Amino acid sequence: MNQAVDALAERAIREHWEFAPTAGSRIGRHEYDGRLPDFSSGRVARRIEELHRSLGQLSALPASDGPATDDETQMDRLSRSLLEMFLRRELFNLEEMRSLHNNPQRQVGYIGVGSYVQRDYASLPDRLRSATAVLHQVPDFLATLDGLTEPELGEPVRDMAVEAYRGMASFYRTGLAAASSECAAIAPDVVAEFDAARETAAIAVTEFTARLQARQTLPDFAIGRDLYRRMLQVGEGVDTPLLDVLSIGQANLERNLRRLDEAAALVAPGKSVREAVAQIAANHPTSDALIPETRDMLEDIRQALINHDIISVPSEERCQVTETPSYMRYAFAAMDSPGGLEEIATEAFYYVTPVEPEWTPRQQEEWLTNFNYHTLQIVSVHEVYPGHYVHNLHNRYIGSGERRTLPLINRVATSYAFTEGWAHYTEEMMLETEYGRDNPALWLTQLLEALVRNCRYLCSLGMHTQGMTVDEATKFFQAHAYMEEHPARREALRGTFDPGYLNYTLGKLMLLKLRQDWRRQEGSDYSLRRFHDATLSWGAPPVPLLRQAMLNEPGDAIL
Repeated sequence: MNQAVDALAERAIREHWEFAPTAGSRIGRHEYDGRLPDFSSGRVARRIEELHRSLGQLSALPASDGPATDDETQMDRLSRSLLEMFLRRELFNLEEMRSLHNNPQRQVGYIGVGSYVQRDYASLPDRLRSATAVLHQVPDFLATLDGLTEPELGEPVRDMAVEAYRGMASFYRTGLAAASSECAAIAPDVVAEFDAARETAAIAVTEFTARLQARQTLPDFAIGRDLYRRMLQVGEGVDTPLLDVLSIGQANLERNLRRLDEAAALVAPGKSVREAVAQIAANHPTSDALIPETRDMLEDIRQALINHDIISVPSEERCQVTETPSYMRYAFAAMDSPGGLEEIATEAFYYVTPVEPEWTPRQQEEWLTNFNYHTLQIVSVHEVYPGHYVHNLHNRYIGSGERRTLPLINRVATSYAFTEGWAHYTEEMMLETEYGRDNPALWLTQLLEALVRNCRYLCSLGMHTQGMTVDEATKFFQAHAYMEEHPARREALRGTFDPGYLNYTLGKLMLLKLRQDWRRQEGSDYSLRRFHDATLSWGAPPVPLLRQAMLNEPGDAIL
C-alpha cells in the first residue's frame, strides 16, 4: 500500500478508536477495553475537526502510480477510496444524520458488555474488571446522551429506543448473572464490585429509559429523500437515483413472488403457498436434537462447498454450535465471529436459540417449526457456510492456515451492503449449485427469506422517502412476505430507526450484477469459485468500489 496513505489510515483509525473505543475493543484491540465514548458536545466538535483535517490531508496525497490491471495498484486505489469513505461516513453521521441527537437506539450497543463475558481472550476476572469499568461509566454516558437527545423524537424511534434500553437493564441484572456465579469462587472481590456496578448501571439505564419515555414525540420519523440519497452515496458509494433504486427493488419483489408460486406448486400441488409452508415446517428436529443436528448439517454444507468447487474454505477451523446466550435470545440464530484484528479469542460461535423449558408443549412445537430442516439449511448458509463465517475466514486466511495480510483500512472499514448482501447472496447462489438444485422445498424456503428482505428494501424507501406509515409497512410485510401481524410490525418498526436495512437486498443485487459483469469479462477463465475467492479477497468494501477493482469497465453497480 502507498506508505503515505497507509500512515494516514493508521492515524485516522486510531483517532476513530480514541473517539469510539468500543469499536476498537470489539474488533480485537483490547487496549481499548473498559472504555465508553465521550460524546460531549466539545469532544464531538473536536472529532469533526479531526475528520475534516484527515480528509484534507488525504486529498493532498498523490494518487497511486502503476497500471490499472496491477493487483497491488488496485488494492492501493481501493484502500484509499475506502479511507475516504470511512472518514466521510463518520462525518455524515455526526453532521448530517445526527443520530447522536435523534436516534438514541443507535447508542444502546455502546453500553453492552456481552463480549467481555462471551469471548475468552483473557482470564474471566480480567474480563469482568473491564466490564466493570464500562458499567461504572454508564451513568455519565447516559447523562451526556440526555443532554444531546432532541426534546422531540419520532414516535416509533422513541418507542424502539425505550424497548432497547429496558432490555439492556434486564440484561445487566439477569443476563450477566451466570458470569458472576462462574467467577465467584475465583475472584470474590472482583465479583462483588462487578455485581454492584451492574446494579448501579441497571438503575441508571432504567432512569434514562423513563426520561426517554417522557419525551414528546412527533408523528414523522422519516429522514427524507436528501438524507436517504446521501446515506446510500456516502455509506455504500451508490449514486443511482432513488426512483431507479425503488423500481429495481419492486421488480425483484415481483420476480420472487412469481417464483414463490412456482416453488409452492412443486412442493404442494393444488395447495396454497401457506399450506406448502406449513408442510415444510412440520419437518423439524426435536428439542434435544437441535444442536447436534445443526452441527451435522454444517459439516454437510461445508463439504458441498468443497465437492462442488463453490468457494475456497481456507481453514480447517470450525465454528462452535451452541445455545444462544440468555441475553441474546431475541435472535433465532446468529453468527458471532471474532473481530477482524483479534489474535487470541479467535473462536467463532454459531448461536441457535433452543426452546425454553417453561414453555408449553404447543409453544415449543411452534418454535421448533421455525427450525424446520429447510429453514435451518438456509439460515446456516447465510450465517456460516459460505456466508458470514466463511467471509470472516477469507479475511483472516489465504489458505492452509496462511494468514492474510489486508491493509488495516480494509479490515476496519466494512460495508453494510457488502457484509449482509454477501450472506444473502449465498442463499440464492447455493440454489444454483448441485447442493440446492432440484430441491423445491429448499427453494421455497429461500424465497420466503428473500421476500422478507425485499420488503425491508421497499419499506425502508417507502417510510423514509415516500410517506409510507408504520401501519402500511406492517401490512406490506404481511401481504408480500407471508408474515403474521406481530413479526410484520416488528420488521416495520426496525426500519424506522435502521433505514439501512434495505442493504440486504441492495447488496445481493449488486453482487449478482458484479458476478454477471465479471463473468462476461473473464470469459472462459470464469468459474464460480474464482469469482467468490476474488470477491472476498478485498475485505468487505462497498460494492461500487469493488467493481472498480475487479472490472475493466465498472459501470453502474445496480442498473
